[in-house]
Amino acid sequence: MNSPPFWPMQEGINEIIASVGLHAAPIGVICRDNRIMMAVYRTSHTASLIEKSGLVVANILHDPVLFVRAAFSDLGPDAFTEFEVGGRQVYRILSALSWVVYQAKIDQMTEQKILVSLEPIQTELAQSEIVPINRGRNSIIEAAVHGTRYVLNRDPVLKQMIDHHVTLVKRCGGERELEALRMLENYIS
Repeated sequence: MNSPPFWPMQEGINEIIASVGLHAAPIGVICRDNRIMMAVYRTSHTASLIEKSGLVVANILHDPVLFVRAAFSDLGPDAFTEFEVGGRQVYRILSALSWVVYQAKIDQMTEQKILVSLEPIQTELAQSEIVPINRGRNSIIEAAVHGTRYVLNRDPVLKQMIDHHVTLVKRCGGERELEALRMLENYIS
């Protein structure tokens, strides 16, 4: 499928669930200046798998519960489906609305992160769904991102940011966002 280089991504940072093999983790795909990249914590399981495989799947979905689960625990094999790209087996999340398989090349390594350039090699719009902006959904994603850092260092500033987003989730979110919030609170307590 020939698509613009960012499709279905937008300019800026796009929060997706990356899958490498049967491992999944939320990551921001950065689209700027006709480049697609991601910064991954070097000590993470995701970074070591990207280094080994050279492929990563960006799973685009709107399920806040799945996002929180992937941020704090492993998804089971039943959450994935296997397919072939260029003679290689890859896995995507079964419930993804869209997905992009990227060739991943490590451009830079620091003590803390690797910067990975992404070149799309296969893109699929698995399901078209119009999803309006929901502040509760956006806030649970922000709270989960802060939460992954908070569990490592218990920084009170991060806790304040989480609390701010929790207030917005409670005010603006639906049942799925509230379920994700309950999960998040258990993970970070």
